[in-house]
Amino acid sequence: MSRPQTFELRSLSSKLLMLTIAWLLLAMTSISYTLVLSWKLEGGAAAINDAGSLRMRSYHVALLVSEGAPLPVVQAEEQLFSDTLARLIKGDPARPLFLPDNNDVRQQVHAIEQSWQKEVMPQLEQAATQASLPPYRARPDMSTFVDRIDSLVKLIEEDNARNTTLLRFFQMALIAMAVIGSFTMMFLLFLLVIRPLNTLGEAITRLRDGGLDTRVEVSGNDEFTLLCTGFNQMADRLQDLYATLEQKVQDKTRSVEEKNRHLTALYGMTAFLHESHEIDAMCEGFVARLISLTGADAGSVRLVDTKRGRLELITQRGLPPELADSDACAPIDGCHCGDAVQQPFAVVHLFDKIPATADEKLCSRAGFSEISVFHIRHNQSNVGIFTLYFRQHTVLPPSDQFLLETLGSHLGVAIENLRLAARDRQFAVAEERNLMAQGLHDSIAQSLSFLNLQVQMLESALADEEMEQVQENLGFIRTGVQECYEDVRELLLNFRTRISKENFTDAVRTLLSRFEQQACIPAQLSLQGNGLPLNPQQQLQVIFILQEALSNVRKHAQAQRVCIDIRNEADFVMTIRDDGCGVDQQRIEARQSRHVGLSIMQERAARIHSQISIQSLDSGGTEVRLTLPHTKRQAA
Repeated sequence: MSRPQTFELRSLSSKLLMLTIAWLLLAMTSISYTLVLSWKLEGGAAAINDAGSLRMRSYHVALLVSEGAPLPVVQAEEQLFSDTLARLIKGDPARPLFLPDNNDVRQQVHAIEQSWQKEVMPQLEQAATQASLPPYRARPDMSTFVDRIDSLVKLIEEDNARNTTLLRFFQMALIAMAVIGSFTMMFLLFLLVIRPLNTLGEAITRLRDGGLDTRVEVSGNDEFTLLCTGFNQMADRLQDLYATLEQKVQDKTRSVEEKNRHLTALYGMTAFLHESHEIDAMCEGFVARLISLTGADAGSVRLVDTKRGRLELITQRGLPPELADSDACAPIDGCHCGDAVQQPFAVVHLFDKIPATADEKLCSRAGFSEISVFHIRHNQSNVGIFTLYFRQHTVLPPSDQFLLETLGSHLGVAIENLRLAARDRQFAVAEERNLMAQGLHDSIAQSLSFLNLQVQMLESALADEEMEQVQENLGFIRTGVQECYEDVRELLLNFRTRISKENFTDAVRTLLSRFEQQACIPAQLSLQGNGLPLNPQQQLQVIFILQEALSNVRKHAQAQRVCIDIRNEADFVMTIRDDGCGVDQQRIEARQSRHVGLSIMQERAARIHSQISIQSLDSGGTEVRLTLPHTKRQAA
């Protein structure tokens, strides 16, 4: 486990930082001393200059006295001397100006100050006030006083010489520190940075060239320790990966092959289940593929009948007759398969692990040592189960169990699709039979009712020997039979109508040709537009509506001409117009629920999401219009 990356006292950065701080402090101290010494030298030089001016002023005041200068002039010169001496004693940091801080200098300055105030100044003033002296007075003796000033200057110069020596020493020390510090930093960089980097680089090169056993010695407690530790761990990992690479490739290859096998099985099973099969053939093919996939010795598919509490065997393969034909497995609670119905996951039964006191099931007595029961589900509801039987102990891995559960879900969907398709066919047949019954009721049933009434009237006329009434009833009967025959023929022809996208127009023309032959009424057809073609369901319902409309024209309109206009644009609109007697709109609305023909047309129009309208024309006749909007066409 690698060490945490922390900056401790012994870390490389801490070492370099401490060395840099130490070197900086030492350099700053030396520089500070040189600055102080240079400041002292500058102050000492100013003190030497002012002390020299004292010597000059002492000679100058003596000269003035000897030349007989007035007393005020002598006093002014004395004041300048006193001011210079006071400034020298006090010092001036701004210039800078100060005397060296040693005892000899202080004593010498004090002696000069005392001699000036107590000896020299009184002597000079006394000499300046003696008026009886000749015009050229003798010069006062200043040699002793000047010697004292010279001694002071010499002491200051000696102190400056010592400071200059110290300044040179510290400057040489700074040069030595710079040289030594540079070599020290180079050595430390080589020792602490360059050498570890070279060692690590050499190890990386050996590792790159295939030396997977290369390791770096770990020592110290700095950042390079972390790098070396990480390098060693990386080398260990690479060596382990290289050592197990072949095994890992084999494992990955097996995993990929297993996934490919599962995908192939899933794709093949899905393709098979989406083909058109009866439920028995579909389940039989499902079991055969599962046996081939898992190596099972037998397999079966049972569907759940919850109302009767039974498992109905649909198909089996490999089961002995006594197990396949036995009714003991039919009840849900009669065997292990039934016990697994209510379980959420697949159930595996190992018969050698079942206690001896438990009831022995037929599958165990048949020689199977293990069964695996999987669910057939659709939308979380149990459709059935399928069972795989093994005579030898076989372990199905979790991936295979998941695959089998998935295949069971696909089988459940396929079975439910078959059931839905069967229910749709039954519903379509029942709905079409209802429309056929309505058509028969609206045509043949009414004709037969009329014929029955005429037969009764004929019997009465024959009984009363009213021959004229007999002839009239026979004529009505003959006409009714002919109309009934024509209705039956028309219905049979209509029921045999078959159309598709390619011959919709031909089917319309055939229908109009048959109408012209039956009703002897000319029919004119107009086709316009290039919109989307109708799908087969829409085409069939449009043809039936046209048949019903033409049948009403033949029976009730008393028309001389019929026009059919079909416009297939964004909306599909079919219009049937005749020049007959028209319709009573209020009567149609009142009798619409009892008028079978109109109800049939309304129902067929509703099937394709269209609207139908029937109205009388101002010029006489009737117009039937079927409109299929473009939005409903797309939806359909």
